[in-house]
Amino acid sequence: MPPVSKTCQGCADSKVRCVRDNEIACNRCLRLGKECLYRQTGRRFKGFHKDRKIAALESKINELKADRGGLEGHETNASTRSTSLVDGDAAPEDIISRDLLDMKTAERYLTAFKTKMTPHFPFVVVPPEVSVKQLRQEKPFLCLAILASASYENMPLQRALGAEVKKVVASRMVIGGEVSFELLQGLLVFLAW
Repeated sequence: MPPVSKTCQGCADSKVRCVRDNEIACNRCLRLGKECLYRQTGRRFKGFHKDRKIAALESKINELKADRGGLEGHETNASTRSTSLVDGDAAPEDIISRDLLDMKTAERYLTAFKTKMTPHFPFVVVPPEVSVKQLRQEKPFLCLAILASASYENMPLQRALGAEVKKVVASRMVIGGEVSFELLQGLLVFLAW
């Protein structure tokens, strides 16, 4: 015989507590003179649902681990790229060699970033002795982000540099899957200012 519900149909419909002092009917149905009917309950087994959720989470974890294994190769490529930039190669995001900005203006923007912007939000600090030339060779994306942020007095230039930042993020992070400290610093600067 299937199990019977603890609450009669009348109490369940009224959403009240069903108290039974005898075997015939509950107290409420006796008081109201109603027929006290108990319905048979269905089986409630939630184990399979939980098992499916656990299996889905485990497969997601395995997928993320596999993706992480692929990213380690990209980190190696990023460090190789940084060493080649120190040797003198121009990065694709180098706006000075593409004549979007001249060196004198870039130095002025870097100085403005160091003296005016960094004291207000010092999460990325560029040492005073670092020049634009050195920064664009060692950390080209950070240099681009700083110049884009510090060019607030020239809105058309700032928009153009902002578009360059977005292109670099799209190519290096989204498409290439590159993860590096320089990209993080550049994003922090660009998003904050």
